Amino acid sequence: MLRPRTTITRELVNLDGLWRFALEDADVPRPWTASLETKLEAPVPSSYNDLFTDPKIRDHVGWVWYQRAVRVPRGWTGERVLLRLDAATHEGKVYVDDVLVARHVGGYTPFEADITEHVSPGGEFRLTVGVNNELTNATIPPGSITVTKDGRRQQTYLHDFYNYAGLARSVWLYSKPEQHITDITIVTGTLGHTGVVDYSVTASHETRVRVRALDAAGQEVAFGEGNKGTLSIESVTLWQPGAAYLYDLVVELLDGDEVIDSYTEPFGVRTVEVRGTQFLINGTPFYFTGFGKHEDTAVRGKGHDNAYLVHDFQLLDWVGANSFRTSHYPYAEEVLEFADRNGIVVVDETAAVGLNLVFRADSPAWVPSPLSLRTPSTMKPRPPTPSTFVKS
Repeated sequence: MLRPRTTITRELVNLDGLWRFALEDADVPRPWTASLETKLEAPVPSSYNDLFTDPKIRDHVGWVWYQRAVRVPRGWTGERVLLRLDAATHEGKVYVDDVLVARHVGGYTPFEADITEHVSPGGEFRLTVGVNNELTNATIPPGSITVTKDGRRQQTYLHDFYNYAGLARSVWLYSKPEQHITDITIVTGTLGHTGVVDYSVTASHETRVRVRALDAAGQEVAFGEGNKGTLSIESVTLWQPGAAYLYDLVVELLDGDEVIDSYTEPFGVRTVEVRGTQFLINGTPFYFTGFGKHEDTAVRGKGHDNAYLVHDFQLLDWVGANSFRTSHYPYAEEVLEFADRNGIVVVDETAAVGLNLVFRADSPAWVPSPLSLRTPSTMKPRPPTPSTFVKS
């Protein structure tokens, strides 16, 4: 899905802040049907574990509930209204008033729901989000749950970082037109001093598509029409490690000459390939100097924090690092875009950490094994490929 952005046709409301918060309660089997009866509030984004003094909250295994009231801007009449959660670790359920509108498994990737039919512009609704931190043999990352003699559930896992949980990234309410852009793919390459930009656009309806490439000064350097095509940027400025340069691809849906939807996606022109034992960017061997980085910070857990983001990148620059890997899960898109703007190379990992390499899909059960590793020990080089950037 496209990351929500404010454009001439789209509007965005950030829902971060203090939400009502409660642990699951057997006496409240349907907590989304009314206001949460709780004195606790939790900040979004953040992990909930280190916020409170009660060890039952830090060590809780199972569902927790977040809730707040949301008002839809009255100017959104005739628009599609969507909820977007940047992450819910490790499983999320989203209710608009009493209606389940989304369920997502995977604690480090975003998901969204079109709630147009459940809300009214200018009206208010009750937003309730359940978050489950359980790790089992079927989850990524995996884990197991045991029950102590006194009935407490305990979580165990093989990875070497704490199982922080909650709404660790932002929550958004946004609008887009009835006819809208749904997906953009950008693949860059070079031909001499010319940048080659292959693009592909999908939309909710068949309509005319116009694309424009703008340089860092906002000047148009290439133009095209149609859902697919290739743009040529003469005397291109390449994105280089330590010397970032980004263009903007402005994608517009047209009804005649009227713009009915617009979305802008930044991109760098570069090539990335593996040749033998070498990793090349723009045809030049690249030597990684950097860190395996975690999102964990005091109090916030894995909660995204722009102040820490800026400070961490200052430290990377201070020590002369040119890269980091996201140990061991995909990071917030804000981090990746900040790295792109600052010339930092990122190895963006999946959440496949602590996997048992002897476990197969047809195995009857999962048992921790000495062969369990945090990351694969070998990776086969791929043939040279141009840089590919996908937004969907």
